[in-house]
Amino acid sequence: MKACILRKVEWTATEEDHKPDVSFIPMMVRRRLSMVERAALHVAWNVFNPKEGEDVSDPLPEVGSVPVVFASRWGEVGTTLKLMRQLHSEGEMSPVAFSSSVHNAAPGAWSLFTKNKSPYTAIAARERTYEMGILEAEAQLAAGGADAVLFVYAEEATPMYYHSAFGEMERAHAVALLLVQDKE
Repeated sequence: MKACILRKVEWTATEEDHKPDVSFIPMMVRRRLSMVERAALHVAWNVFNPKEGEDVSDPLPEVGSVPVVFASRWGEVGTTLKLMRQLHSEGEMSPVAFSSSVHNAAPGAWSLFTKNKSPYTAIAARERTYEMGILEAEAQLAAGGADAVLFVYAEEATPMYYHSAFGEMERAHAVALLLVQDKE
């Protein structure tokens, strides 16, 4: 059997819409989220919570039971840059900010918020990150441990400081795919 996409949600920052909507998350938690976490949680949430009038022909699985594959080429690069600047100027870093700078911060936040006890994986594979994340999600489906896998890819806008190293500047963006086994 092969995987197929049951639901797809995308978000890209624009001048008018520069922050993804995460109003479904309690305010005290929401204010500490990085851009990558916001983007990832926004698209993931909207996979399981279709907008009114949106056609959803197949039943959606329970959000708390779906394994997650999160992929990001640069991860928390903005947070990491702030931490490096703080270390340089003050000689130490914020422990709270440091705990949010890890590559699995977004799927960790998702699992805490949704009480999802299914496994999650964080992927970073340079310019092949998106493809390797999809491959991992499809491999998890093929292994038969789950009926669906949520794949989330998210990046924040490229910090200007890294322009020369990163090349092309990117806007913040994210996509979530709910993958299921193709029944044909």
